[in-house]
Amino acid sequence: LRGAPAERLLLGHFPTPLVRWNALGGAAGVDLWLKRDDITGTELSGNKVRKLEFLLAEAVREGADCVVSCGGLQSNHCRAVAVAACSLGLESHVVLRVEDRGVQDAASVCDSVGLSGNLLLSRLVGARTWLVTKTEYRKHGSQALMERLRARLVAEGRRPYVIPLGGSSALGTWGYLAA
Repeated sequence: LRGAPAERLLLGHFPTPLVRWNALGGAAGVDLWLKRDDITGTELSGNKVRKLEFLLAEAVREGADCVVSCGGLQSNHCRAVAVAACSLGLESHVVLRVEDRGVQDAASVCDSVGLSGNLLLSRLVGARTWLVTKTEYRKHGSQALMERLRARLVAEGRRPYVIPLGGSSALGTWGYLAA
């Protein structure tokens, strides 16, 4: 592919196979194939690793010492970011949306579900979690919230790299183009 980024980190187990899916029983002449991205490496959450291979390569090239991203409280994307960043020696900071129960109560919401699912895995690899209510998220948006956190980290002398919501960006798209 022309214009492909020169740098890519190898974070997943690639290539993943294409397999014929016969669940429809060949109905109406349908020939359906599935890309088995569920076997890219379970700790990095299927297809999410594809984007991160390019995004984190750029973060490393730019000299980042931490990454910032956002998602829901049990975000697969944020867990994948936290695990991949940890494997590269980068600290991860994730902005997580919680229910509207007030900012003071947001911490108790996080604590009450902190020993399960993606939030637990993110915490196990050292992710720093920053909680925002859904109302605050709607008011400011993901980009502004991540920019606010990025500015705070820069003021502390850090070198953050911001990974957009879901890793969705032109650079992240190369993960699928290269599939």
